[in-house]
Amino acid sequence: MRPLLWALLLVVSTATLAEPRAETNEWSLNLVLVGSKRYLFEGGASARNDGGAGIGLSLTRNLNDYFAAGVEGTLAQFNYRATIAPGRGNAGASFDSHGEMESATLRAHATWNLLRGPVTPFLTAAAGVIFLDPNFATEPPANACWVYPWYGEVCGAAAPRTPLARLSYGAGAGLRFDLPDRLGFVRAFVGGEWIEIPEALSRVGYVQLRADFGVRF
Repeated sequence: MRPLLWALLLVVSTATLAEPRAETNEWSLNLVLVGSKRYLFEGGASARNDGGAGIGLSLTRNLNDYFAAGVEGTLAQFNYRATIAPGRGNAGASFDSHGEMESATLRAHATWNLLRGPVTPFLTAAAGVIFLDPNFATEPPANACWVYPWYGEVCGAAAPRTPLARLSYGAGAGLRFDLPDRLGFVRAFVGGEWIEIPEALSRVGYVQLRADFGVRF
């Protein structure tokens, strides 16, 4: 019971010292964990994201104590396993590959803080462009047409190497804690990121766990 009372006193005392968010700017360092997911693609190709991590930066403008908008950039990486299927006119068998997917994302984001005070739940959403580089570790067994995850059908003696640019969007919910005297803030939330891949038969996306550590000015 006593630890709970101390926690309540801490929240109350912080609330009396915290300054309004309205018409302020924020920088934050964002740490991201990427969840695992399996994807299916046209032509029999598939891939499994085995999970990974990323780091990002955000610049945000607090329009008032409740609503904020800004831009963010994130670099992430996750390991994956893939099955590449034979394409048109290819009598060969499917083969397995693996690699480390590297991604760079630039998005606009908006946040709704449900409460005015320094401790508040929030909802957030973002949309922008993501650049993907799968880094396939295995070359095809023959110079023919093969169906690759994310790319679709590619003909040649080498795996595709060109980075892809695709639409990306995300949403999440979490909790924010503002420190007094504009010393900074901490946010933690769980959400999802989805990527528009025309060749995909299942939604390409994954769960994200994210922690933001920022300053307000």
